[in-house]
Amino acid sequence: MSSSVSHRKSTAPVDLVVNGNGAKYLSYREAWARIKRARQESFFLEAVTIEESIISDRLLSFLEKRCGLVLKNTTKGNFNQIIQRWFAVAMDRHAGRPAELEALTVLNERLQVWRSGRNEVVHGMVKSKASHSADHIANFLIAAETHAHSGEKLARAVEAWVRRQGKL
Repeated sequence: MSSSVSHRKSTAPVDLVVNGNGAKYLSYREAWARIKRARQESFFLEAVTIEESIISDRLLSFLEKRCGLVLKNTTKGNFNQIIQRWFAVAMDRHAGRPAELEALTVLNERLQVWRSGRNEVVHGMVKSKASHSADHIANFLIAAETHAHSGEKLARAVEAWVRRQGKL
């Protein structure tokens, strides 16, 4: 049996001392490397799954670190619940700032559209719908690739949004 280290897609800097956020940095470095590799090799479900993990982590980080909410593992919820909780808290935090509320609303809409499509992709491989198309698998793969691509952009947008919140 091979070591799990040999399955890494990123290379840890030799001189990195892991303390504070160092471990988080290495996790994200590996996650982004895996997304890139998964998309290159047409493993779109892996990319979509890691993108969801990044988005959830960033939204929870905003709630816990920026807003001071104490969320136990049992109360963090599923992806939809995390998005809903984030949106409610963020809307309240930005009340009275129309430009930020508009940007927040647009980001929430993108998250909800992607989440819905993500559900179809993650659960759609073996679910076939009655249609005139005989090639359900080809359609599934096109949708998976599309969501892997848009999920990467969305994860980066969420990361940027959360980063900006530390500057407000």
